[in-house]
Amino acid sequence: MTNKRPPLNFDAIANAAVGNWVTHVFPAAGISFNQPAHQHQACPMCGGNDRFRCDDKRGEGTWICSQCGAGNGFMLVQQYTGLDVYDTNKLIAGAVGLDATSTVTDEQRIQWQSQQVEREAAEKAEKRQARLDAASRAQSVWDNAKPAADDHPYLLRKNVSAIGLRQDSSDNLIIPMYYYNPDKQQTTLVNVQTIAPDSEKLFLKGGLVSGAYFTIGSAAMFSGGVILICEGYATAATVFDAMSYSLPVIVAFNAHNLIPVAKAIRAQYPDHRIIICADDDSATALKMRDKDIAEGKEPKPLVEYNAGIRDGKLAAIAVNGELVVPSFDVVDMDKDAA
Repeated sequence: MTNKRPPLNFDAIANAAVGNWVTHVFPAAGISFNQPAHQHQACPMCGGNDRFRCDDKRGEGTWICSQCGAGNGFMLVQQYTGLDVYDTNKLIAGAVGLDATSTVTDEQRIQWQSQQVEREAAEKAEKRQARLDAASRAQSVWDNAKPAADDHPYLLRKNVSAIGLRQDSSDNLIIPMYYYNPDKQQTTLVNVQTIAPDSEKLFLKGGLVSGAYFTIGSAAMFSGGVILICEGYATAATVFDAMSYSLPVIVAFNAHNLIPVAKAIRAQYPDHRIIICADDDSATALKMRDKDIAEGKEPKPLVEYNAGIRDGKLAAIAVNGELVVPSFDVVDMDKDAA
């Protein structure tokens, strides 16, 4: 007598599950959402409020949680149920009405591939339309805003001036975000960042962020042959002031955006000296490493937790530029100057 389990066709199960995770597989595994799947809500694994969402990209049940990480539908089902790979596949097969041991026909493969192409095309079209809509809203927000005042609470806290900024009727600072299209050699407004009096920062939903930037300084300043790139506006404005308003400073808005922004600037100025002015997120890095240690995880090198330094170095390498880490100890502002 043997306890050997009959073989399962994992390939057939994976393909059959595509597009069915939210409607069939997750409910069958006992995973339920109290909001539409793509909206922020409680995580079914850790239970944290408003930290989980299932974007279901390519119909693969993809999800992200600020506590648990990210993964696809299979990973969510397996982690939630605690089943092994075999039993997880068996559960999924039953949820989509598939005979788990069946073979995959050529016709099925063609059908699945066709459906996948259609889903990806639909997602791409939806994303493009969202970006177009956001760009239109950004232009409206910008056009209807007034010049920003230097006594805005955020600017006062950061000890910087409003250079090229505007302010809306709710007293949010408005920072325009421009994107350079190398094919058309055009720069267009694609989004805005708003900064509320309490320092909350937001981008327009659906708007392009990657590669979008804001320039502090005039076009004439680029003739100097040196361009500085910073993360946030406050850092950039401080650096601009420190350089006696003589060099252009680019705002990339966050550490992750330093690389695409640096590449966009390099495409426009191939012979310029590009200097990345990185934020030193050492305090945050230490907290993140200590948290991993407290949770029994193997800690990574400290620089891996320091997004400002890490991504700053990568950006400098990507464009054959240079890296500096400005010190703002003499200025009354937060360590994270962005």
